[in-house]
Amino acid sequence: MAYILGNAVITDGFSTLIENGALEISEGKIIRMGKTEELKKEDVRFYDLKGRLILPGLLNPHHHLYSALATGLAPVGPTENFQQILENLWWHLDQSLDKKTSHYSALHGLLQSIKFGVTTVFDHHASMNAVRKSLDFLEFAFLEANLKGLLCYEISNRMGKEAVKEHLEENIRFYEDHKGNPQIQGLLGLHANFTLSDESMTYIADNKPPDMPIHIHCGEDRSDFDFCVKQGTAGPVDRLQKYGLLDRNSLLAHCIHLSKKDYEWIEKINPIVISNPESNANNNVGMMNTDRISNYILGTDGMTGNVLGTLRSHFLLRNGKIDEPLKILFQRPADVIQRFFPHAGTLKEGFDADVAVTNYIPVTPISLENLFYHLIFGVQGQEMHMTIANGTILWEKGEFKTFDEGKIRHDVKEAVQKLHKVYHE
Repeated sequence: MAYILGNAVITDGFSTLIENGALEISEGKIIRMGKTEELKKEDVRFYDLKGRLILPGLLNPHHHLYSALATGLAPVGPTENFQQILENLWWHLDQSLDKKTSHYSALHGLLQSIKFGVTTVFDHHASMNAVRKSLDFLEFAFLEANLKGLLCYEISNRMGKEAVKEHLEENIRFYEDHKGNPQIQGLLGLHANFTLSDESMTYIADNKPPDMPIHIHCGEDRSDFDFCVKQGTAGPVDRLQKYGLLDRNSLLAHCIHLSKKDYEWIEKINPIVISNPESNANNNVGMMNTDRISNYILGTDGMTGNVLGTLRSHFLLRNGKIDEPLKILFQRPADVIQRFFPHAGTLKEGFDADVAVTNYIPVTPISLENLFYHLIFGVQGQEMHMTIANGTILWEKGEFKTFDEGKIRHDVKEAVQKLHKVYHE
């Protein structure tokens, strides 16, 4: 079905801004973009957006959908430091998940993401007692939600040596089965350096496909850095390089506790660095040094599905001092998405129609020069008016258009009861 979104301010966030603009969408693609009066046709359905902002569908490059049903869960022990937070909350939770609860946790998290204009999610999954084919159950949720995704399973030593092999096999199986897939692909998930022994790192390096990128928590806490130094490397990035696991498509989340050598590797290889400001603040692990790492994007680390809200938090936590915010939100994510999905990630004729329409209607002058401030102080991380993925309108005026939200909520609540019961046993 063809339709036109018109009477809007259209922007890709870094090169184009069209006032009184319109997009024509057909068969999942943006086929025309221009002024409303030029595109409007009597025989094509027209959505009058009354001056709202049309943005590219947003990217969340570091999510933990398995945490989406954790709201209200109390830790099973003290959480006075990062290690205790992992052991007494998140690791206890991921050992409580099975494939069904993983699926509904993912679906619930994706529906929240849709409300906030997110159309692509890179997820880092763990369900330590349900590993084999667990990524398939996440994929079912992505297909049901109609979002793009890069999925991986986090490899960790904490369940033993044989578990490392099982984790790696799950990653490789999914990756090989989804090469070139236009909607869902795989990565190599690693939890963090400090939960992977030298023996495990060698095994992973020797057995992974050479072109398979990694997705890892890197230097999130001081304990990760100290572990890497104890193992004889200069830091967490240097240790990845030692085992041949680092390249330009590596996804490195956090990058807070790093050495001079780590920064040199990042500058030389230019991997995808993902800062997660709300999670960092919640776990009290510090902030990434943006003077040393200027080329980065923002993720949520499972805290939320709201990427624009995360940008606002990033701005406020740094007292309003962030450089090139539109590159962080739009230009760099577009580049990252296009490494895996070449015709997606931005508003361009011939590209996938992944679109977010804000509820916010600007009444003051707007341009690329002041767009960021309209996003921070105008949009304010609110739910979108409309979210479109692959040309399908998923969310409009506060309602899902392709899901029975009541039924999904019922099914999710059943999954929550099961998950929370196991968690407390």
